This record gives sequence, structure tokens and C-alpha cells, in this order.
Amino acid sequence: MTTRLKVSATYPDLMGICLLKGLSEDEQRAFLDACTPRHYSEEATLLTQSEHTSGFYIVARGRVVISFLDVEGNLSVIHVAGPGEIMGDVEALSDMPCAATCTSLPDTTMLYAPTSLLLDYAQKPQVIRNIARILHGRLVRDNENRAVEQFQTVDARLLNYLCVLSTPDDPDIRISQAHLATLMGCSRQKVNRMLKDLADSGTVEVGRGRIRILDRKSIGCVLEEGEETYVVGG
Repeated sequence: MTTRLKVSATYPDLMGICLLKGLSEDEQRAFLDACTPRHYSEEATLLTQSEHTSGFYIVARGRVVISFLDVEGNLSVIHVAGPGEIMGDVEALSDMPCAATCTSLPDTTMLYAPTSLLLDYAQKPQVIRNIARILHGRLVRDNENRAVEQFQTVDARLLNYLCVLSTPDDPDIRISQAHLATLMGCSRQKVNRMLKDLADSGTVEVGRGRIRILDRKSIGCVLEEGEETYVVGG
């Protein structure tokens, strides 16, 4: 009989994520091992706007699209979450309905845990501070995105999102051009033309439901203090 590896051993990169910073290694392992891995080979709805949730999720591998539907039926893509990011935490702690819908992209693995786990760890001062830092990061991200949408050209917004949605270790963006157009607030035809130009220059490779970044420097991604960041339109 094959022994199944614990979550903390299967996904060691999740040790030290923002939510768990300041905790001992044993506490971090216990937290991750209390989560249940769930793999999604196709798109799947994890959290639904206006509905309650009995737990929360951490991205172990892949990407999750976070979207908001307004009262007039307009759909906005707020963010595309990557490994280590947590979602449903605020709703789980507050017992309030989900503020947005979270949909996994194909080939994504999530860690799911009940609200009770987060409530238990939220009693620790380090975790309270970590949750506040996560919320602060979301505020900064939303402010930066609003500035990009208001003041940058469509071309600059595309370069911005190509950097944000990929990493040097994972250059593939598993998102359709239609999704990307929604995220940017422009037409799919415009995105298609811009990606074709980038492909012709050897900067990206475009496939069905996938965009592979071949030259990060050309689209404005730079290294800063050892971490991947980006310069819009740089």
C-alpha cells in the first residue's frame, strides 16, 4: 500500500506563505496538513458571489480568476490569483456572503480547509497581523489596477498583465484571449492583434487557451530585490 505524502511535504513551497509567516515550522506544517488538496483539470467554480462558504482556499498550483458581477450584469475580472494566495478567508471569518466569484483555470490544485481551522489559527497574534497584511496587499493591488485602467494605454495594460499572470518558473498563462480582454476592459479582437504583434517579434507564443512568455525583459518584467515584479509598459 502506497503511503500518501502529507500536504506540507507535497507542496513545500507553501511553507512561509504570507498567512503563515512568523509561525514555527511545526505550526505551519500542521496548518497545511489540515487542508485537503483538490485538483481541477478543467475550469471549476470554487466560490460564488453572494453565496456563503463553509471554508477557504489556498492556491497550491495553477491560477484562479476572481470576478465580480454588478447589478446590471457587467462582469469584471478583479484579479488572477497564483500559488500561495488565499481566498474566501474574509468571508469565512466574517460569516458573510462571498464578495466575488472564484473560478479555477485548467490544471489547478487548491488546498481547501474548513472555517474552523482559520478561526483556530486566527487566535495567534502573528496570524492576525498576517491577515491584516494580506488585506493591505489587496488594497494596494486594487489601487494600482485602478491607476493602470485609468491612465495607461491598452498596450501598456496588456504588458502589465502578461507580467503579472506569469513567472520565470511558469511562463505559461493559461487564460483565453476572451478572459484577458475582460481583464483589460477591451475587445478580444484588440487583444488578438496585440498578441499577434508580440508573437511576430518573438516575445510570446500563442496557443489555444495558453500564452507562453518567451522574453520577459521585452514586455517590461524586471527583477527587483530578488523578486519578480513588473514595470507597466517598461
